[in-house]
Formats: sequence, structure tokens, C-alpha cells
Amino acid sequence: MGLIYIIGIKLAILLRLFAYRKKVIDNNLKNAFPKKDKPALRKIKHQFYSYFGQLLAESVKLFHCSKDTIRKRHKFVNDSQVNAFLKQDKDVIIVLGHYGNWEWALLASSLNFDAEMVGIYKPLSSTFWNKQILKIRSQFGATLLSMKESVRFLLKKGKKPRVIGVLSDQTPSADELNHWINFLNQKTPVFLGTEKLAKKMDCPVFFAHIKSLSRAKYEIKFELITDTPNQCQEGEITRLHSQILEHNINRNPAYWLWSHKRWKHQQK
Repeated sequence: MGLIYIIGIKLAILLRLFAYRKKVIDNNLKNAFPKKDKPALRKIKHQFYSYFGQLLAESVKLFHCSKDTIRKRHKFVNDSQVNAFLKQDKDVIIVLGHYGNWEWALLASSLNFDAEMVGIYKPLSSTFWNKQILKIRSQFGATLLSMKESVRFLLKKGKKPRVIGVLSDQTPSADELNHWINFLNQKTPVFLGTEKLAKKMDCPVFFAHIKSLSRAKYEIKFELITDTPNQCQEGEITRLHSQILEHNINRNPAYWLWSHKRWKHQQK
């Protein structure tokens, strides 16, 4: 891991030197925090570059990473609530955002629970990188499903209860702009797939808080959003998990993926 630390520092320097996605990051920060002045926004950007360099280095580690490495670098909080549902043979949906090291968190969760791990993902446009992502996320036995194929697969009951991981802050394509919320002071398109799946399967939905404890060490805390999804109004579950993510970003913005083109679509 010492080598990973050094790589992370060097990557952060290169990100700053070459101003990686500077316009995207500056625009996202300016719109998300309209009350912050330029020095404050610049500080967040530099903190993001520092963490993103570390995140990239940790991601490289995943190509040759042991189960013990992932286990000892994660502390779980409130996972007993998740286990209580799994013991009832109920599937559980866990929502998380591009915050902290979400890749490590998904792998750590697959090792932590005595359940089948299923990850729902949005395919990347690059065939090469899509293949690499699938390889990384499935290396400890998780099943990876695209959004389009997930419902048909998950409605068939498995032999064991399933933990279903969903990255909630994906950007819908131009033909999927059906629901909008206010997120980080901007009108933002969102998928309703998580709550639709929860209602079809009648399963609880948790949010996974990822907190950086120290370099390459994380705490994962689970917060129950609902265990009665069919009693929730349309859009309510999506609004709730988005608000939780937004709160975490506002509290410590450096750990969110500001280089992501989250607002490339505008509401007409």
C-alpha cells in the first residue's frame, strides 16, 4: 500500500498540472455552491484533485487485490440492520453515490454479508473500460447486471437473499429524462429505477454512507430509507436517498466525483 500512496500523490500532482477537466469541475462547483467565493471553490477543487489521485491509485490496486486487504480497510456500522432482513430471507437494496471509494465499498459489502451480491451498473461507452470495470467488481463473486437486464433477473428468487448495490447518481441518457429533482442547487435528472425495483420486489432500501477514516481506510454506515417501499409515493425514495447524498457532499465535498458531467442535460 505504500506504493499506492506514492502513486496517489503523483497522480494528484499530474491532475493539477494538466488541469484535468478543469472547466467541468469549476462549473459544477460554482453551480453547486453559489454562495461560496472563488478562494473557497478553489480550495475544494484542490482537495478533490488530492483525493481523486488517491482514488485512482486505489482503483489500480483492485487489479491485484486480496480479500484480506479489502476486509481490513473497512469498518462497518449498522450492518446488523441489513443482516436482520437477510436472515428473514429478504433481498436488500443498498444505494450509494460516487462518493468516497465506491468501488472498494461494493467489494467490501460483498465480502461482509452472507448473501449473493448483485451490482447494477450503467454500461460505459468504451468497450475496453466497461470490461475492466466488470472484471474488478465481480472478482469476489458478485453478479453484475446492466440496468436494462436487472429487473427480469432479480424478479426470479435466488437460492440466497441478495444484497443489490446501486450507484444512484448516474446521469440518464437524453431519452430517459422523465423525472427531475433539486440536487446541489440545480435541477437534476434522476433514474427512478431503484424505487421501482424496490416496489416490485417489496424489499427494504438502505443508503451506504462512505466515510474516509484515513488514507485507504473507510467506514461504511447503513441508513434505512424505507422497509415499506409500496407505501411511498412516486419519487419519494429517490428524493430521500438523493438528499442523504447531498448532505454528505455539503459536509465534505472533496470526496464526490466533481469531474463527472452530471448536469449535461437541462430541463426544458
